[in-house]
Amino acid sequence: MKIGLLLPSVYMGSKYKNKIFAPKELFINLANGLVDKGHQVYVYASPNTKTKAPLISGEEDLINKDFISSKALGVNRLSKLKNAHTATKIEYEIDLTVKAYTHAKKNKLDIMHAYHDFMAHYVNKLGPIKTVYTLHDPKPLREHLVYWRLNSFNKDNYIFISQSQLNKFSGMVHSAGVIYHGVDTNKFNFDKKGGDYLAFLGRYIKEKGLTEAIYAAKKTGKTLKMVGDDAYRVLPYYQKNILPHLKKGVVEDKSFGVSDRDEFLRHARALIFPILWDEPFGMVMIEAMSCGTPVIAFNRGSVSEVIKDGVTGFIIEQDKKKSSRWIIKKTGREGLIEAINRIYGLTQEEYMKMRAAVRKHVEDNFTVDKMVEEHEKVYKKIVGN
Repeated sequence: MKIGLLLPSVYMGSKYKNKIFAPKELFINLANGLVDKGHQVYVYASPNTKTKAPLISGEEDLINKDFISSKALGVNRLSKLKNAHTATKIEYEIDLTVKAYTHAKKNKLDIMHAYHDFMAHYVNKLGPIKTVYTLHDPKPLREHLVYWRLNSFNKDNYIFISQSQLNKFSGMVHSAGVIYHGVDTNKFNFDKKGGDYLAFLGRYIKEKGLTEAIYAAKKTGKTLKMVGDDAYRVLPYYQKNILPHLKKGVVEDKSFGVSDRDEFLRHARALIFPILWDEPFGMVMIEAMSCGTPVIAFNRGSVSEVIKDGVTGFIIEQDKKKSSRWIIKKTGREGLIEAINRIYGLTQEEYMKMRAAVRKHVEDNFTVDKMVEEHEKVYKKIVGN
C-alpha cells in the first residue's frame, strides 16, 4: 500500500527534544515498521524526523519561534506569549497538513493516517483521501471544543488505543478498531536484576498521582526517583506539593533527556503509576515492563488491560469505597503501600522470576511488530471499503 503518516505537531521538533511527547516514538516506529513490511510510506512531520520513509517536512521557523499576533493590542506580555505559542502551533499544523494532502493526492496514496491533531478533518474535505485518525486523549467534556469537533466528524475512521478509551466514548464516533501501543524492546532492554528505587516518569500534574506516590514511598521508607518535564517545575502544583518533599535518598527529582529513560526504568525496583484519571493508555507502563520492571498502578483507564495482576505488577483500586477484586485488597494509598512492601519482600529468586514474566508479557502483547501488524489490518479494511 501507499501510506501517508501525518504528525503535524511542533513537539516533534528538536526544540522540544526533552519534552515527554508519547506520539513521537510511536509514530517513528510505525513508519519504520511499515517500510520494513514493504509498504511505500511517506512521512509528514518536522524537519528533523528520521525514519526509513521519505520526509515531507513542516516549516522550521514555526517550530523554533512563537510569532505574536499584530492584533494582540491591549493584551499583557505573558498572555501575548501564550497566545503566540498556540497560534503558531496551529499555523504549523495548517501548513504541514495542506502539504501532506496535496502531496498525497498528487502521488495517489491509498490511505492517510493522521496520527495527531485535527486539521486533517477539514483539509480532507477539499479533496478526499481515505483517512484514519488515532485518538490519544480521553473523551472530552461537552463544553470542550474537541467534543464539538469529534461530534462534527463522527463518521470518520478512528483508531482507539485501549478498550477502556473506546468504552468511554460510548459510540460517539466511528471506531476502526483498538490498537495497543508497542514498545521498542531493543531500546528498552531487559535487566534480570533491576535496582532498588521506586520510579516515577511523567508530567508533574495532579492527575498523575504524584502526592500518592510520595506518600507511599515515604511510608515504606523506599527511595522515590522522579523524572518529568522542566516546564512543570515552575507551576504551583510542583512548588506546593512536590518541592517541599525533595531530599536525597528519600524523594529525588531527576533531570535528563528522553534517551535516558531506558536506564532509569531498567534500574528501578518498580514503576509507580498511581493515576487519578482515566488515562487512555500509559506508554510508560510498557516501557518499564520491557525492561522487566513491574508496575504498581491504580485501576484507572487502561491499567487492567496492560498489567497482569500479580504477574507483571499489582493493580489497586483507587476508590476506598470500592471493593477490590485484585490481589491487593487494600485500596487507595494503603493499597500502594501494601503493593510496594510485597515487591520489596520478594526473595531475589522470586523477584528475578517476576522480571522475566514482566518482559515476556510485553513480548507477547506490546511490541512494535504487533502494533504495525494491527495497523496494517485497519488500513486494508479501510482501503478495501
